[in-house]
Amino acid sequence: MFYAEARNQGVIFIRYRQADPPRVEEADGRIKISVTDPILQRPVGLSVDLLTIATAIIPHRNAPLAELYKIPLNAEGFFTEAHAKIKPVEASTEGIFLSGLYHYPKPLQESVAEALATAARATTILPRDFLQLESIISPVIDENCDGCAFCVDACPFKAITLIEYLFEGKVKKTVEVNEALCKGCGSCIATCPKKGVEVAGFTLDQLGAQVDAALGLA
Repeated sequence: MFYAEARNQGVIFIRYRQADPPRVEEADGRIKISVTDPILQRPVGLSVDLLTIATAIIPHRNAPLAELYKIPLNAEGFFTEAHAKIKPVEASTEGIFLSGLYHYPKPLQESVAEALATAARATTILPRDFLQLESIISPVIDENCDGCAFCVDACPFKAITLIEYLFEGKVKKTVEVNEALCKGCGSCIATCPKKGVEVAGFTLDQLGAQVDAALGLA
């Protein structure tokens, strides 16, 4: 939309290859810009009175903050929302909201709209005395867990910890789940080879029964 409006107002866009960037020099008291147009396949020269350079918008060392609040980052290092359509200003961690350039470079109008939406969502939580978390978590089946720790690395919310304790005079390894951090995403159950962890309400037996019922096998 912004591109089309700029074209209608006479703005000319010229793309260039990263290996062949524009060259700027002074000529006869004016600024001359030389660039190879990839569509025309020929060099183009522009004499201008004023040259402005747009500053790139890049993430500002978001990794430590993302690790602290358990918020995932995208490939460029920007924060990602819980869901682009259902929860566009909410983080995957309950009670944390995001707006503005946290997600990607965007115009001011969009940042203001997100800020208003964030404030509206925050007012639904601030009057409460406590925050009710989701009931879907991943409980550990201690008798099946052998402490392989596959689920520890797979958990995107760092909700699983490897622990050791004495059992009948022997050191046993297992994992424990922080229920406040767990979101019940199921990454742990997908990686566990011993059925040592499950998602409450979505166990393998329950999912298998649903599949059997859908196929008419039950």
